[in-house]
Amino acid sequence: MTLEPKTKTFAGIYESQGHYTEALNIYIDLLKENPLDEESADNIKRLQALIKKANDGKKRTAEIQISALETFLQKTYAYKNA
Repeated sequence: MTLEPKTKTFAGIYESQGHYTEALNIYIDLLKENPLDEESADNIKRLQALIKKANDGKKRTAEIQISALETFLQKTYAYKNA
């Protein structure tokens, strides 16, 4: 078992690779250790917004795909029953 270093540098690396949740968890741990760390608090807020935006985008993509499949099925059934 390896221990992951809890540093702002590692959080930045995770974020740059798109691993927002991992970066967020590091900043949360850092803020727990130093509640007055405004930089970590700001990064937590920023990452929460990024994660929400990413999740909203995934949800919208899924909704578009479902809609396209439903349209395809409706046309298929209409063609089959014609």
